Amino acid sequence: MGRSGRGGGGGKNQSCYLQVLGLGCDTLDTIPSVLLFFDKERYLFNIGEGFQKFSLEHKIKMAKIDAIFLTRTTTEAAGGLPGTLLTMADKLHGDYDVAGGTQQRRFGEGKPRETALGLYGPKGMRDFTNCLRTYVNIKDVKLEVSEIGEGGGIREPEGGARKEGALGGVDRHVLVRNDAVQISSVVLEVESGEAGDRADKRARLDGEASAGGSDRGSVDRQVTVSVYLLELGDIPGKFLPQKAAELGVPKGPAFGKLCRGESVMSTYGNYVAPEDVMEPATPGPIAVILDLPTLDHLRCLEAKGLVAALAEEARTSPGKPIVFVHLSPADVLASSEFAALFSDLPSNSATRHVLVHHNGSEEQHIFSSATRLQTELHAIYPEFFPLHRRCDPRRPAEDSFESGAIKGTNLLKYHLRPLSRLGLDNSEAEEAAARRDKADEGAPTEEDVARARDKLAGEVIRPHQVGKPVCVGGEGDTDLEVTFCGTGAAVPSKYRNLSGIYCRLAGRGGILLDGGEGVCGQLTRRYGGEKFLQVLADLKVVWVSHIHADHHSGLPSLLRMRSKVTSTPLVIVGPRQLRRVLNMYSKIEYVPTIFVDCAQTTAGSDAPEALSCRLSELGISLTSVPVIHSCHNAFGVVLEGKTCGWKLSFSGDTRPCEAFVRAAEGSTVLIHEATFENGLLQEALAKKHSLSSEAIEVGRRASAYRTILTHFSQRYPKIPVVDGTFTTSTCVAFDLMTFNLRTLEDLPKVVPEVAARYEVTERDPAEGKE
Repeated sequence: MGRSGRGGGGGKNQSCYLQVLGLGCDTLDTIPSVLLFFDKERYLFNIGEGFQKFSLEHKIKMAKIDAIFLTRTTTEAAGGLPGTLLTMADKLHGDYDVAGGTQQRRFGEGKPRETALGLYGPKGMRDFTNCLRTYVNIKDVKLEVSEIGEGGGIREPEGGARKEGALGGVDRHVLVRNDAVQISSVVLEVESGEAGDRADKRARLDGEASAGGSDRGSVDRQVTVSVYLLELGDIPGKFLPQKAAELGVPKGPAFGKLCRGESVMSTYGNYVAPEDVMEPATPGPIAVILDLPTLDHLRCLEAKGLVAALAEEARTSPGKPIVFVHLSPADVLASSEFAALFSDLPSNSATRHVLVHHNGSEEQHIFSSATRLQTELHAIYPEFFPLHRRCDPRRPAEDSFESGAIKGTNLLKYHLRPLSRLGLDNSEAEEAAARRDKADEGAPTEEDVARARDKLAGEVIRPHQVGKPVCVGGEGDTDLEVTFCGTGAAVPSKYRNLSGIYCRLAGRGGILLDGGEGVCGQLTRRYGGEKFLQVLADLKVVWVSHIHADHHSGLPSLLRMRSKVTSTPLVIVGPRQLRRVLNMYSKIEYVPTIFVDCAQTTAGSDAPEALSCRLSELGISLTSVPVIHSCHNAFGVVLEGKTCGWKLSFSGDTRPCEAFVRAAEGSTVLIHEATFENGLLQEALAKKHSLSSEAIEVGRRASAYRTILTHFSQRYPKIPVVDGTFTTSTCVAFDLMTFNLRTLEDLPKVVPEVAARYEVTERDPAEGKE
């Protein structure tokens, strides 16, 4: 059934606007979001990866969102949903800062929602949420999941549609109806002979390659899309009391009934209708959320008759505001077919087109705080902190529209009510820009940079118990390059993404260790759009430490993006619970994979042939090590280079573990989680994480040449507490920090300079806007 919504029963919605969220020049993997705001209600359209991080950046609260609508049930539109629901569930249990052990009040202030959160999407919505339930405990979160077309919405609501007119003949499902708005869906399902029987397509497991390949465009062609039509109610005309009196309507309650749309009996014995005593109503605005992944979907939209109906509506009511928000990719927007379809819309001032998509964006980087921090670190240590790169923008053809085209920008608002404010509002975007400019005033000066560079060049690291390995600074010093895609624990923050480490082997490809939400975006920022696609094509193996969502929730997006550039199955090594997650995901978006249980890669085990082949191509060996964490089947991993003799060990999430110490013995670089600062031992024991001093001690006992700490509680926004336990062989990881075997020697010199520059802050501000 359709929902009445929180604002449907009482109170007035005086204000209404659409707002663009999550648009950036580095979001190749994500469709931007659109917020429909009322005084009493909020509706969100799409929730891509990184939405939580974006909300933190701009202090946007999710507590009052009534419903989330997906234009597609794919990771591009819904990749941020798992993390958002997980955060909401943690809040209900007073456990938001899961790793940090400290409550951080947001997302409903830890209280159950008064009303269920509505989740709407086209075909695949139920499979998507069922997939989430395999690894996200959301049983206590009130959800109403509706798959449009199968019980999600009602074709002909009781009492008939709010407005018929030209739109009456359009086949649509009404999802929400209340005093503020009617939201309906027009479903676009493209028939594809190449799609095949998706129910029989599953990722092969236990080292067997999946049958056949995947056509690079078929992932998009098979997607069912929902177009959303948002119809605000007409604004009643002014009541004419003198006219009512002339018609025999007595003052008092009868006047009120007429204003509410009810007919009343006059003193003359006849009925007086509201239209007899009121000025004509002002037509309510219409907005359309339009996402067309391919030209096939554009043709399907044309066949549905929605655009033609809206063109007729615009002609019959020329003053009615009609706003199209276009989320379609640039190549669709620039096509001649697109221009032809929309050419029938009258070019009057009441029709507007807002063009919103990442590959047409000339925007700032989406996460400006993280970009600014990276820029400051790059100024001091460019060899360790490369600048954030952009996608390769392709501007959509704005001349596809005769008039009314608006280039979408982040935080742009389009007011629909009151009519006195109808139109664009850039004030919030300008305020965000002003904040960025003010923050930039604290960037390193030339003197800061010169001093730091001189210090780096002149500082001699005290001799360490472990001598310099032969592979460091030798002929093979670029054989291994390591980039931290995410260094935060449990939930993203403004400065730290979720867990992920990308290891690039010179000329041979790469392996990813863990893949939390946003890993594709991070790799895009590290390498740029075109080079990122090559990185995906060359990616041979993904290794996942354990089943907690912050270590693998970015895999669906990565698999989808990779399927567009290669049909070679990706080998995924992970805990056996991950097998079920991949199986469920394959029902939504089939991508060929090869799954290998971590238990098959422990010391003394014979790895399946497919994995052995990929590791041989990379020129490395891989050994998984069982560790001590709060879930079953948690692992660390040891990688060894067969040519240059380097050894990289990664702990995953764990308490200090003897098995890992033994396996990591003699590591060139040992990467260890350090979730808690020293002094929080009881919390570390309860969560089965490590203190920073314990992680450093593991490195010492394993005789590691360099120990790098990662997976920090998000209570430390920029840098964790650096105390006397840090040694001259220890470094702190930052998002997108990169090193190779040549620069590894100088890595510990970074810690004192960065620690001196950034004072430790307890956490990011937790307060958001209503």
